[in-house]
Amino acid sequence: MQVFTIALAALAVSFVFSMMGAGGSQILVPVLYWLGLDFKTGAIPVGLLAAAITCLSAGGLYWRRGLVRLSTAWPFALAVLAGSPLGALLARPTSSRALMISFAVVNIVVGLLVLRGRSLAGEGLSRRGERITGMVVGLGIGFMIGFIARDGGPFTMAVLVLMGIDAREAAGTAPVIVAAGCLVAFGVHAVDITASWVTLLAVALASLAGSQAGARYMSERMESRTVRALFTGVMVLVGAVILVQAL
Repeated sequence: MQVFTIALAALAVSFVFSMMGAGGSQILVPVLYWLGLDFKTGAIPVGLLAAAITCLSAGGLYWRRGLVRLSTAWPFALAVLAGSPLGALLARPTSSRALMISFAVVNIVVGLLVLRGRSLAGEGLSRRGERITGMVVGLGIGFMIGFIARDGGPFTMAVLVLMGIDAREAAGTAPVIVAAGCLVAFGVHAVDITASWVTLLAVALASLAGSQAGARYMSERMESRTVRALFTGVMVLVGAVILVQAL
Protein backbone atom coordinates (compact mmCIF):
# COMPACT_ATOMS: atom_id res chain seq x y z
CA MET A 1 0.00 0.00 0.00
CA GLN A 2 2.86 2.39 0.81
CA VAL A 3 4.46 1.84 -2.61
CA PHE A 4 1.15 2.51 -4.37
CA THR A 5 0.62 5.75 -2.40
CA ILE A 6 4.17 6.89 -3.12
CA ALA A 7 3.75 6.16 -6.84
CA LEU A 8 0.46 8.07 -6.89
CA ALA A 9 2.14 11.07 -5.26
CA ALA A 10 4.98 10.94 -7.81
CA LEU A 11 2.45 10.76 -10.66
CA ALA A 12 0.54 13.82 -9.46
CA VAL A 13 3.64 15.89 -8.71
CA SER A 14 5.32 15.08 -12.04
CA PHE A 15 2.14 15.97 -13.95
CA VAL A 16 1.82 19.41 -12.37
CA PHE A 17 5.50 20.38 -12.22
CA SER A 18 6.36 19.21 -15.74
CA MET A 19 4.01 21.95 -16.99
CA MET A 20 6.16 24.59 -15.29
CA GLY A 21 9.57 23.22 -16.24
CA ALA A 22 10.36 21.49 -12.97
CA GLY A 23 10.76 18.07 -11.39
CA GLY A 24 8.73 18.74 -8.25
CA SER A 25 11.23 17.53 -5.65
CA GLN A 26 10.45 20.52 -3.42
CA ILE A 27 6.97 19.03 -2.95
CA LEU A 28 7.72 15.33 -3.38
CA VAL A 29 10.56 15.07 -0.82
CA PRO A 30 8.45 16.19 2.19
CA VAL A 31 5.51 14.09 0.94
CA LEU A 32 7.74 11.00 0.76
CA TYR A 33 8.95 11.73 4.28
CA TRP A 34 5.36 11.99 5.52
CA LEU A 35 4.61 8.68 3.79
CA GLY A 36 7.26 6.89 5.85
CA LEU A 37 10.59 7.15 4.03
CA ASP A 38 13.67 8.23 5.95
CA PHE A 39 14.37 11.86 5.09
CA LYS A 40 18.07 11.62 4.23
CA THR A 41 18.39 8.06 2.88
CA GLY A 42 14.92 7.64 1.39
CA ALA A 43 12.95 10.80 0.62
CA ILE A 44 15.84 12.86 -0.77
CA PRO A 45 17.32 10.30 -3.22
CA VAL A 46 13.89 9.06 -4.35
CA GLY A 47 12.69 12.64 -4.82
CA LEU A 48 15.78 13.50 -6.86
CA LEU A 49 15.31 10.39 -9.02
CA ALA A 50 11.71 11.41 -9.71
CA ALA A 51 12.81 14.96 -10.52
CA ALA A 52 15.52 13.75 -12.91
CA ILE A 53 13.12 11.47 -14.79
CA THR A 54 10.43 14.16 -14.92
CA CYS A 55 12.86 16.74 -16.29
CA LEU A 56 14.44 14.36 -18.82
CA SER A 57 11.05 13.15 -20.03
CA ALA A 58 9.37 16.56 -20.23
CA GLY A 59 12.50 18.23 -21.59
CA GLY A 60 12.74 15.69 -24.41
CA LEU A 61 9.15 16.34 -25.45
CA TYR A 62 9.59 20.12 -25.28
CA TRP A 63 12.76 19.81 -27.35
CA ARG A 64 10.91 17.91 -30.09
CA ARG A 65 8.19 20.57 -30.10
CA GLY A 66 10.54 23.51 -30.44
CA LEU A 67 10.12 24.96 -26.93
CA VAL A 68 13.78 24.73 -25.88
CA ARG A 69 16.19 27.65 -26.38
CA LEU A 70 19.42 25.75 -26.83
CA SER A 71 21.69 28.80 -26.98
CA THR A 72 20.66 29.63 -23.41
CA ALA A 73 20.24 26.07 -22.15
CA TRP A 74 23.72 24.62 -22.68
CA PRO A 75 25.89 27.07 -20.64
CA PHE A 76 23.20 27.18 -17.95
CA ALA A 77 23.09 23.36 -17.82
CA LEU A 78 26.89 23.04 -17.56
CA ALA A 79 26.92 25.46 -14.62
CA VAL A 80 24.12 23.53 -12.88
CA LEU A 81 26.01 20.30 -13.47
CA ALA A 82 29.13 21.78 -11.88
CA GLY A 83 27.34 23.06 -8.78
CA SER A 84 25.14 20.02 -8.11
CA PRO A 85 27.72 17.47 -6.85
CA LEU A 86 29.33 20.05 -4.55
CA GLY A 87 25.97 20.79 -2.95
CA ALA A 88 25.22 17.09 -2.55
CA LEU A 89 28.57 16.39 -0.90
CA LEU A 90 28.01 19.19 1.60
CA ALA A 91 24.36 18.34 2.24
CA ARG A 92 22.95 18.09 5.76
CA PRO A 93 19.74 16.28 6.78
CA THR A 94 17.99 19.41 8.03
CA SER A 95 17.92 23.08 7.17
CA SER A 96 18.13 25.93 9.64
CA ARG A 97 15.03 27.94 10.50
CA ALA A 98 16.55 31.02 8.89
CA LEU A 99 17.25 29.11 5.66
CA MET A 100 13.67 27.83 5.54
CA ILE A 101 12.26 31.33 6.03
CA SER A 102 14.58 32.75 3.37
CA PHE A 103 13.66 30.00 0.92
CA ALA A 104 9.95 30.56 1.56
CA VAL A 105 10.17 34.32 1.01
CA VAL A 106 12.20 33.88 -2.18
CA ASN A 107 9.62 31.39 -3.49
CA ILE A 108 6.78 33.87 -2.95
CA VAL A 109 8.64 36.89 -4.36
CA VAL A 110 9.88 35.02 -7.44
CA GLY A 111 6.39 33.65 -8.08
CA LEU A 112 4.87 37.12 -7.99
CA LEU A 113 7.60 38.56 -10.24
CA VAL A 114 6.97 35.87 -12.86
CA LEU A 115 3.24 36.67 -12.81
CA ARG A 116 4.11 40.15 -14.13
CA GLY A 117 5.45 38.53 -17.29
CA ARG A 118 7.97 41.30 -17.92
CA SER A 119 11.74 41.18 -18.04
CA LEU A 120 13.75 42.86 -15.30
CA ALA A 121 16.20 43.82 -18.05
CA GLY A 122 13.83 46.05 -20.03
CA GLU A 123 13.64 44.59 -23.52
CA GLY A 124 15.48 41.47 -22.39
CA LEU A 125 19.12 40.41 -22.37
CA SER A 126 21.29 39.81 -25.40
CA ARG A 127 22.20 36.21 -26.16
CA ARG A 128 25.66 36.83 -24.65
CA GLY A 129 24.01 38.33 -21.57
CA GLU A 130 21.72 35.30 -21.30
CA ARG A 131 24.70 32.93 -21.38
CA ILE A 132 26.67 34.87 -18.76
CA THR A 133 23.64 35.17 -16.46
CA GLY A 134 22.86 31.49 -16.94
CA MET A 135 26.37 30.39 -15.98
CA VAL A 136 26.48 32.55 -12.85
CA VAL A 137 22.97 31.72 -11.64
CA GLY A 138 23.32 28.08 -12.73
CA LEU A 139 26.13 27.43 -10.25
CA GLY A 140 23.90 28.56 -7.40
CA ILE A 141 20.93 26.55 -8.63
CA GLY A 142 23.11 23.46 -9.06
CA PHE A 143 24.40 23.81 -5.52
CA MET A 144 20.82 24.14 -4.28
CA ILE A 145 19.79 20.97 -6.13
CA GLY A 146 22.43 18.92 -4.36
CA PHE A 147 22.35 20.61 -0.96
CA ILE A 148 18.64 20.79 -0.14
CA ALA A 149 17.19 18.41 -2.77
CA ARG A 150 15.32 21.13 -4.69
CA ASP A 151 15.36 20.29 -8.38
CA GLY A 152 15.90 23.95 -9.30
CA GLY A 153 13.37 23.95 -12.14
CA PRO A 154 11.09 26.66 -10.72
CA PHE A 155 13.99 29.01 -10.02
CA THR A 156 15.48 28.29 -13.44
CA MET A 157 12.18 29.03 -15.15
CA ALA A 158 11.81 32.20 -13.09
CA VAL A 159 15.29 33.39 -14.10
CA LEU A 160 14.51 32.70 -17.77
CA VAL A 161 11.22 34.62 -17.61
CA LEU A 162 12.85 37.54 -15.80
CA MET A 163 15.54 37.53 -18.52
CA GLY A 164 12.77 38.22 -21.04
CA ILE A 165 12.05 34.72 -22.39
CA ASP A 166 8.41 33.77 -23.07
CA ALA A 167 6.88 31.68 -20.25
CA ARG A 168 6.15 28.65 -22.47
CA GLU A 169 9.68 28.62 -23.85
CA ALA A 170 11.07 29.12 -20.33
CA ALA A 171 9.04 26.14 -19.06
CA GLY A 172 10.34 24.09 -21.98
CA THR A 173 13.98 25.09 -21.50
CA ALA A 174 14.17 24.80 -17.69
CA PRO A 175 13.91 20.97 -17.41
CA VAL A 176 16.65 20.53 -20.01
CA ILE A 177 18.90 22.74 -17.89
CA VAL A 178 18.37 21.01 -14.52
CA ALA A 179 17.89 17.35 -15.58
CA ALA A 180 21.56 16.34 -15.48
CA GLY A 181 22.09 18.15 -12.16
CA CYS A 182 19.24 16.19 -10.59
CA LEU A 183 20.67 12.93 -11.91
CA VAL A 184 24.15 13.65 -10.55
CA ALA A 185 22.74 14.71 -7.17
CA PHE A 186 20.71 11.49 -7.05
CA GLY A 187 23.86 9.48 -7.69
CA VAL A 188 25.66 11.12 -4.77
CA HIS A 189 22.69 10.78 -2.38
CA ALA A 190 21.96 7.20 -3.49
CA VAL A 191 25.14 5.82 -1.94
CA ASP A 192 23.31 5.18 1.35
CA ILE A 193 19.79 4.79 -0.03
CA THR A 194 17.38 2.68 2.04
CA ALA A 195 14.33 2.73 -0.27
CA SER A 196 13.55 -0.60 -1.93
CA TRP A 197 14.05 -1.22 -5.64
CA VAL A 198 10.28 -1.73 -5.93
CA THR A 199 9.74 1.81 -4.64
CA LEU A 200 12.36 3.20 -7.01
CA LEU A 201 10.82 1.41 -10.00
CA ALA A 202 7.29 2.52 -9.10
CA VAL A 203 8.38 6.14 -8.69
CA ALA A 204 10.35 6.06 -11.95
CA LEU A 205 7.40 4.73 -13.96
CA ALA A 206 4.92 7.09 -12.30
CA SER A 207 7.19 10.09 -12.93
CA LEU A 208 7.63 9.11 -16.57
CA ALA A 209 3.88 8.80 -17.13
CA GLY A 210 2.99 11.97 -15.23
CA SER A 211 5.63 14.10 -16.92
CA GLN A 212 4.64 12.98 -20.41
CA ALA A 213 0.99 13.77 -19.73
CA GLY A 214 1.79 17.15 -18.16
CA ALA A 215 4.25 18.20 -20.88
CA ARG A 216 1.82 17.27 -23.65
CA TYR A 217 -0.98 19.20 -21.97
CA MET A 218 1.17 22.29 -21.54
CA SER A 219 2.57 22.28 -25.09
CA GLU A 220 -0.82 21.71 -26.71
CA ARG A 221 -3.34 23.60 -24.59
CA MET A 222 -1.75 26.17 -22.30
CA GLU A 223 -0.94 29.79 -23.13
CA SER A 224 1.97 31.71 -21.64
CA ARG A 225 -0.18 33.66 -19.20
CA THR A 226 -1.73 30.39 -17.94
CA VAL A 227 1.73 28.91 -17.41
CA ARG A 228 2.74 32.02 -15.45
CA ALA A 229 -0.41 31.85 -13.33
CA LEU A 230 0.17 28.14 -12.55
CA PHE A 231 3.78 28.85 -11.69
CA THR A 232 2.88 31.71 -9.38
CA GLY A 233 0.16 29.72 -7.62
CA VAL A 234 2.46 26.76 -6.92
CA MET A 235 5.42 28.90 -5.84
CA VAL A 236 3.33 31.00 -3.45
CA LEU A 237 1.66 27.88 -2.02
CA VAL A 238 5.00 26.11 -1.48
CA GLY A 239 6.47 29.26 0.07
CA ALA A 240 3.51 29.67 2.42
CA VAL A 241 3.66 26.04 3.57
CA ILE A 242 7.41 26.23 4.26
CA LEU A 243 6.98 29.56 6.06
CA VAL A 244 4.29 28.12 8.33
CA GLN A 245 6.51 25.12 9.10
CA ALA A 246 9.47 27.37 9.89
CA LEU A 247 7.50 29.67 12.17
